[in-house]
Amino acid sequence: MRAGIDDAETAAAELLAEADAELNDQATVEATNCFVSVKEVREFVKGEVPAAAVFISVIMCVLTVERLVNNRGTRVTLVDGFMQPHFKAYCRRLEKIDPFRCDARVLQVTVWDPKIRSHGRPRFQTGVVYEMMKIHTMKFYHDMVQGSMQSLGAANPGVIREFADFEMAKRARLDSPAPLFNNQASDPADEDEKEEEEMM
Repeated sequence: MRAGIDDAETAAAELLAEADAELNDQATVEATNCFVSVKEVREFVKGEVPAAAVFISVIMCVLTVERLVNNRGTRVTLVDGFMQPHFKAYCRRLEKIDPFRCDARVLQVTVWDPKIRSHGRPRFQTGVVYEMMKIHTMKFYHDMVQGSMQSLGAANPGVIREFADFEMAKRARLDSPAPLFNNQASDPADEDEKEEEEMM
């Protein structure tokens, strides 16, 4: 029986180490895959053909906003974040460009409402710069790049941040990049769980 307990402890330690490695990999991907232009996102999706579970972040300016027919999310169309100072002029040009050509200059993200209804759904304003994190399932629809994200949840709080301008968003990103998970640091939640196990 004792051998079985020892084996279980070893297996548990291995699983915790594997989870730490996954968190480190996740943090590295999130820190690396941050884009400010549609062209960069298109090149990434074409070159990498990312799996559904690969997340990206963008710092971009909202072009249009519309609620989904099922009222469970919002479709946000974005343009390059650095175009905010030229937003009106760029919009006028995009309106005159054929739809197929225009599709190549925008990124469309479906932002699903919070699963917990007590949380308010995010509100987007055209012409405003946002950092949007944990966008996944990136793919081409005709010639437009599309992705999805969950607006709020226990695993991803604060995934949408609004900024007054592009430069402010860029500075905020540089000041606080996605940190690597520190598997040497003790997590208070882990300690609580350990205490509960010892009491049982």
